[in-house]
Amino acid sequence: MLYYIARFFCFFAMTFTFVKNAPASEVATVFTSYFPTVVIDNPQNPGLAYEIVAETFKLADKKFQIIHLPWARAQYMAKHTPQSLIFPFSWTPTRDKDYVWRVNIFNNRTHFITFNKTKLTAESARDKYIGVQLKSSWDNWLTEQGYQRVYRVPEDGSELIKLLRLNRVDAWYTDQIIADGALKKLNDPNITYSDPIQTFKTYLATSRAAPYPHMDELEVAFEKLRVSGKLDQLFDKYGITPNY
Repeated sequence: MLYYIARFFCFFAMTFTFVKNAPASEVATVFTSYFPTVVIDNPQNPGLAYEIVAETFKLADKKFQIIHLPWARAQYMAKHTPQSLIFPFSWTPTRDKDYVWRVNIFNNRTHFITFNKTKLTAESARDKYIGVQLKSSWDNWLTEQGYQRVYRVPEDGSELIKLLRLNRVDAWYTDQIIADGALKKLNDPNITYSDPIQTFKTYLATSRAAPYPHMDELEVAFEKLRVSGKLDQLFDKYGITPNY
C-alpha cells in the first residue's frame, strides 16, 4: 500500500508542470490499477488498455492524467471524484447503475484456471475454493452467481499464483488477457484453463452521478482509432488477438 501511495504523490509531482496552466476541469483525471499486459509499470510499454486510453484522449484533443491506485481504491475514487474516469472497467449488473458505459475499449473472456490439470466448468467450480481479485468484475460475477467459497485478494494475479502453488485455493478466476500475461513465463504443463465462462465488455467509464462532460468526443475518437488500424496495431504489440 505504501508503494501505491508513494507513486500517487510522485505522479502529481511529475505532472504538476503539465496541468498547472489549465483549469482543473480541463484535465481529465483517469483512475486505473496495474494488471498484467493491460496496465504495466513500464513507461515504454505501459500496457494495452493504457495505450488505448492515451491514444483516445490524444485523438479527442483532451488533456488527461492517469493515476494508478490499488483497484478497490481506484473504483472508490472514480465513483466519488466528479468528472473522473476509470479503466479497464468491465460492465456487470452490480456496476451498471453507477457508471456511464460509452467507450468499449475491448472485450475479454474469463476462465477458471487450475495448476493441477483439472479442467473446471462453471458448475464444477462451485464446490472449489476460488481465488479472485477483490472488487473486480470477476469478483462481482462470482457474487452475482452465488459462489460461496471465494478468496479475495487486493492485488493482481501474482498473489493468486502463489496461493495456487501452495494449494491455498483450488482455482483462479480471471480473464484471458490477464492470465496469459501472468502465466506465460511459467511454462507449467499442469496449468489448465476452463472453457470460456463469460465474456466481459471492458470500458473507459465515468461516474453516472457526475460524468466526464466529453464522453461523446472520446467515443468518436475511439472509433477513429479503430478505423485507422492503430487499435489493431496496439493489440498486435502486446500479442493479443483483437476483440472489440
